[in-house]
Amino acid sequence: MSQDIMGDITGKVVVVTGAGRGLGKAIALGLAQRGAKIAVLTREKDQTEEIAAELEAIIGPDGTLALCTDVSDEDQVREAAAAVEKRWGRVDGLVNNAAVMPPMTPVVDLELDLVRQVFDVNLVACFSTTKHFAPIMVRSGGGRIVYISSMIGVQANPGQSVYGAAKAGLTLLSNVVHREMADQGIRTVALAPGLTDTPGMRTIASDEYIERVSSSYPGGRVGQPEDVVPFVAFLCSGAAQHLSGTLLPIRPVTG
Repeated sequence: MSQDIMGDITGKVVVVTGAGRGLGKAIALGLAQRGAKIAVLTREKDQTEEIAAELEAIIGPDGTLALCTDVSDEDQVREAAAAVEKRWGRVDGLVNNAAVMPPMTPVVDLELDLVRQVFDVNLVACFSTTKHFAPIMVRSGGGRIVYISSMIGVQANPGQSVYGAAKAGLTLLSNVVHREMADQGIRTVALAPGLTDTPGMRTIASDEYIERVSSSYPGGRVGQPEDVVPFVAFLCSGAAQHLSGTLLPIRPVTG
């Protein structure tokens, strides 16, 4: 059996958005450790420089491309896609991770400007990255798009209507892209982690909430960013070729 079928991603070109910290950073570094060439799209200049240095320490400068990119700006996404294609001539994987996590707020108290901001980054940006990176995948023989959704997009949680609605939209987007592009070699999955210990999560979740949710998780703890990496690596490999257009939860479904 070939290494590709066994899940090897050595030499594959994978683009990771929102890779400046938290889950996106863990994914980028984890895939690099498995031998992938990594292009990261991060919004903050200092984070871009930091992740670039960490990636180069793992895979060298030839396997690293760090682009300071606001994924909610289509022109910047278009330029980033062109830069990746110019550098390597192909894209094998796109991990749509960039997101903002707003404070828990009842629907009647929401400011619509915040709603629009969350949707722009968490959902609309994924339309943009798909639009500009998928054609490169097609030209290079196909590829995988991973949409980082959330269990909050599957199970309603009071105070998280905006975040949940945007993440639920990713699940539908993943399925539609599968239906539109599967015959062109594009495979899609919406990956839905549960509560994951990231800086964004820590800014909105209380210790009491984290402790309560932890009780339903394996080992009695919430997820760590590194827990998600093997799933993304598997999806970007040839071993997941027959898996597409679906939602993949990676935590217990509770009532």
